[in-house]
Amino acid sequence: MASLNLTAADNVLKNFYLGPIREQLNNSSILLARIDRDESTQDAYGKNFTVPLHTSRNDSAGIGRADDGAAGTAGVQGYSTITVPNKYLYGSIRVTGPTIKATKSKAGAFISAIESEIKGVTRDFKRSMNRQLHSDGVDGLAYWTGADNSSGTTVDDGRGNPFVHLQSGSTYDLIDASDNSTKLGDSIVVTVGAKAATNYAITWTGTVSGSADGDYLVPENSLGYQMMGLAGIINNADPTLLGSGLHGKAAATNAYWNAQVFKNSGTNRSLTLELMQDPLSEIAVNSDYSEEDVKFMLSNVWVRDKYVALLISQKRFVNTMKLDGGFTGVEFNGIPLVVDTQCRRNRIYYVCPETLKLFRTSDFDWMDDDGSVLTRDTNGKDAYEATMFHYGDLACLCRNANGLLDDITD
Repeated sequence: MASLNLTAADNVLKNFYLGPIREQLNNSSILLARIDRDESTQDAYGKNFTVPLHTSRNDSAGIGRADDGAAGTAGVQGYSTITVPNKYLYGSIRVTGPTIKATKSKAGAFISAIESEIKGVTRDFKRSMNRQLHSDGVDGLAYWTGADNSSGTTVDDGRGNPFVHLQSGSTYDLIDASDNSTKLGDSIVVTVGAKAATNYAITWTGTVSGSADGDYLVPENSLGYQMMGLAGIINNADPTLLGSGLHGKAAATNAYWNAQVFKNSGTNRSLTLELMQDPLSEIAVNSDYSEEDVKFMLSNVWVRDKYVALLISQKRFVNTMKLDGGFTGVEFNGIPLVVDTQCRRNRIYYVCPETLKLFRTSDFDWMDDDGSVLTRDTNGKDAYEATMFHYGDLACLCRNANGLLDDITD
């Protein structure tokens, strides 16, 4: 007997979609939220930002002499400047006219296409900035684990962790780590595969040649134009792309221009309370700041978990602290250890916010000098476009007031 079943009725049955849309992505931007505050931002002008520094003392002060002896040669205070380059970041959206009309009411769609895209690019823009604020100006998103020029390889974070910032279908450049300039893969489109214990599998379309362990992927055509971040600032070495050093100061010849860094030559070791105290003590001894000026410590979730496990193993209380803005952290000697999911692994940063400034010539804004945020497609197509921008960069005014505990087993 013939009957109308679901298969036979497939062409006339509707699918009933239950809104709202459920977010599947982690959109938190903790570091940006902590820095993008009134006391940590400063409006500026021009293409570069110059800041004066007090760098040395009068070495003739307080020198003992014999009775009636010569007072000695006069000394002088030492001064210098740093130069922070402006960086220009952009994010664009494009929506077709029919899509705008089809989604203008809830009867036609769960979301308004324009509203969704504007909110989405704003959120993603801040997320990208937050990632850059953890970088060293390179913004390496994933690192080759060996020489491999044929599609199908593994990538990690450069330290053997499956911690990368890639999105399938996006376009990247593969940069030669030996000179930090040569493109070994120009505009390759990456697909992210399975996650393993120490890496991710990826494939790509496009050509790669001459690759080696440590070569890294960056957003297409972005090398040299991304913002400076904590990996470059809270360090005792020059950032990768800056031969003249951070803000024009070479670490090797300017001892005052070094953060308090505790590493273990790239070999991870267990976290201890004594290790955690070392950067704080060195900040107090080697800078014009004290432990109280370190307002928060910053790590990824795995280091935070190791710290909590350490406290429990020593039968100590796990105290939490609440920060301005609603963030919470696990307390260490009166300082909150705050988690940021985009923070690099195996480390803890000790941040003195007073010494960091987000100099900018423009806050987040839309290109609308022609009177409209949305502009018609310039090729005559039935579509509208909009572009968001931010002009500025993260500067450090006193590098030695910040600290880093690195090479932690997490």
